[in-house]
Amino acid sequence: MLGKLLKHEWKATARRYGLFYLILASITVFTAIIHAIPVDNIFYTMGETSLIVMYIVSLCGVIFCSTGMAIVRFYKNMVSDEGYLTFTLPVKVEQLVFVKFLVAYIWQLVTVILCVLSLFSVFVIGHIEMGEFFDGVSSLADMAGKMVPVFIVMMLISMMYQLMIYYLSIAIGQRFGNYKILASIIAYCALSFVIELVLMLIILGIFGAVGFMEMAESMNTVDGMAGFYLMTMGLSLVAGIAAYFVTCYQLKKKLNLV
Repeated sequence: MLGKLLKHEWKATARRYGLFYLILASITVFTAIIHAIPVDNIFYTMGETSLIVMYIVSLCGVIFCSTGMAIVRFYKNMVSDEGYLTFTLPVKVEQLVFVKFLVAYIWQLVTVILCVLSLFSVFVIGHIEMGEFFDGVSSLADMAGKMVPVFIVMMLISMMYQLMIYYLSIAIGQRFGNYKILASIIAYCALSFVIELVLMLIILGIFGAVGFMEMAESMNTVDGMAGFYLMTMGLSLVAGIAAYFVTCYQLKKKLNLV
């Protein structure tokens, strides 16, 4: 049954996400062509600048729509009128939440990758020799060292954490009847503030236990920075997993579809 849920969720979201990516591809190709044409004309330059601004705005719009799609779909399927049908399925609440999360997470990851490729296409291809580009990437990787994989893992965990906070906010907000959306927004703001405060206090506690001077000195090294980011990632991962279980509890024990 879990496989069928995944298949259904994937098909249900593929068309809209595909539309987002088609728009992104169209804008990328058009902007890349205009940006690559070497025309020494003030009016052309002004038009190109305006196009670049519109391109950046569109890129942000694609990312926003991708995230918004995940939030809206969870809300509609789980806590709106569609929830009556969703919760009649012979599956556990944990499986329902996991399927929503997994599909949304994959789409979010695809969106990020495509946006990076889009930026590469517009600002690198046609402007920098590929040999020079890869030499620059190699040099940057040598300088950054172990920080590159740390940043990648940090991004992956951050995406997971944010999705689960969105879902938990909706799971809390659905308890307030006709004010579900407003309550979800307030819950998100409150959760973000409280969790960030708790994480900061934990980090400060660790700094105090180890010694502020020792931690400050270690932050000047790559290993120290990597260790700090790994610590924050670990805390975010724990918070995200906790948000998953609390979300499941809210939808299992405190569900209000009225």
